[in-house]
Amino acid sequence: MKYLLVETEIEKFWIEIGIDGYANRQIVIDELKKIHISCLEDCLAEGVIDENDLEGKTTWLTKKDFDSIWNLVISDYLLIWSQIKIRYPIGKHIKGICKYFYPQGAIIKGKDYIAVYKGKEKLQLNQYVQLKVVRYDDVNMWLIVG
Repeated sequence: MKYLLVETEIEKFWIEIGIDGYANRQIVIDELKKIHISCLEDCLAEGVIDENDLEGKTTWLTKKDFDSIWNLVISDYLLIWSQIKIRYPIGKHIKGICKYFYPQGAIIKGKDYIAVYKGKEKLQLNQYVQLKVVRYDDVNMWLIVG
């Protein structure tokens, strides 16, 4: 993994880049100083990231540096995440809609949760699905479903 901070005149991006060159996690502070996190909304960089083709000032970070800012940003959501895990125990069937695709899989949104599916069945955008909780992704605060 590689970790990068990209700063433009109006935005900042913290990006975790996988060995495949795709972003796995991302934090964005936009021009209005609003924080966006890829685990809660569709704001992950698309395509392979070419570090030499990025606009703005780039700074390489350590995993520890990236995780520090990530944990700070998601800290406001940890109580909600613990409640979601209680409401959706492993083995529970859930219903949701496939909203977008990340390198980790298809992102499913339900009434009060976000889940990721990386199974054999090909999902389509806006497809309604019924799946089962198989484990949790505590880093992204996602239900992992299959």
